[in-house]
Amino acid sequence: MSINATANVRMEEGYMRAIIQYDDPAFKSEICKAISVLEKELDIYPEVIHRRDSDKRGFTTVEFSGDDYMCDRTCGEFIEGLFCKVGIKECIKD
Repeated sequence: MSINATANVRMEEGYMRAIIQYDDPAFKSEICKAISVLEKELDIYPEVIHRRDSDKRGFTTVEFSGDDYMCDRTCGEFIEGLFCKVGIKECIKD
């Protein structure tokens, strides 16, 4: 099965958000598994939001913000690990 998935990362001081967009609702379970593994490995717990725009297209947002994550490289490691685990090789630009 071929999944069409893209990612976008936004960063500001003390804030990082990654959005993964996918065209197969079953891909959500792959994302959830990867997030669970990374939370245990890195001992960090981002805010995660799942939503669907239609029967086919879904989005998962992973967000780090606040004092707990300021100046912490682990957030970037989490996002890179997530993309690697779900097979996303590059981000798109807005």
